[in-house]
Amino acid sequence: MCVCSKSLKNNRERGAVLIMVLLIVALVAGLSIKFAGDYQLGMARAEARWHGAQARAYLFSGEGAAIKFLATDDANVDYREELWGQPVPIELPDSMGNILIAIEDANSSFNLNSILDPLDPEKGMLEPLRYKPAQRMFIRLLQALPSEQDPNVPLVKSPDEAAAILEAVVDWADPPDSPSGAGGAENDYYLSQPDPYQAANTPFRSIEELQMVRGVTPAIMKALRPLLCVLEPGERMNINTIPEILYRTINVSTDLTPLNQSQASALKAEVPSSGYYSSPSDFDVSWNKISGAGAADKELATKTRYFWLTTVVQIGDQRRVGRSLLQRGNPLFKVVRREESN
Repeated sequence: MCVCSKSLKNNRERGAVLIMVLLIVALVAGLSIKFAGDYQLGMARAEARWHGAQARAYLFSGEGAAIKFLATDDANVDYREELWGQPVPIELPDSMGNILIAIEDANSSFNLNSILDPLDPEKGMLEPLRYKPAQRMFIRLLQALPSEQDPNVPLVKSPDEAAAILEAVVDWADPPDSPSGAGGAENDYYLSQPDPYQAANTPFRSIEELQMVRGVTPAIMKALRPLLCVLEPGERMNINTIPEILYRTINVSTDLTPLNQSQASALKAEVPSSGYYSSPSDFDVSWNKISGAGAADKELATKTRYFWLTTVVQIGDQRRVGRSLLQRGNPLFKVVRREESN
């Protein structure tokens, strides 16, 4: 009886030891898996950080390369067919990744800060001479914006509706005072909104500010966004690089309506045999041929002072997109604005 009891006790102890050993083995295996997973995660994170740092470094090197390239360009005239207008793909060594560098003419868009001059208070809303030439061009641009549902239907249907938006844009940037007209708006209007805010009372710093201005609906903002830029007030559109819709902003100073589509297409087609205009005065020949209506509002240039550089870097799983605004100086270029995204 004693022998059996002792044997049973020994079996139980051996069973308990075996269970303990199995638990220890399972614990060690679990910890090994966890440590291995943590190590792999740490390595992946370190690799991602390294690739991200490399990608960011290549973004800045893209700026340097573009600046050196643009410095060789003829500064007297700019047009899309020049070498700077062609995207440049670059394969990095050892199959590390690739870079795409693309340069655009920032002056190919309508400069929002060119329309901030005070309006003539002695003239009514529909009197063209109430506005400066760039302001009249903006009024026409608003009327040329097509509806997303039907391109033949304009978003802004009349000169007075467009002029009201122009008044609000001028008020957004000018010092706080009384509204410029029936469509204008100062802080008393913006502070009365469900989510109150104040007008900037300074020139525009970004296109996105425009969506806060009275009368600028989401649909208008969506249509305008690709056609606008924010540069110094004196910067003009380059007639050699603007899209066709911006030709519709050109008209005689006594007319606030845009050119029709056929006129704009004909005007765009009237490019000299060289493929570009050498000076704004050369454009007068084309204008007179198409319109025969006398001098036009044409806040235009044929050379560009600002370029957008877009650099896309792909290294491993890391992708970086940099956008830099380059200013042509005398003689050097410089970066005046920089944006970065994944």
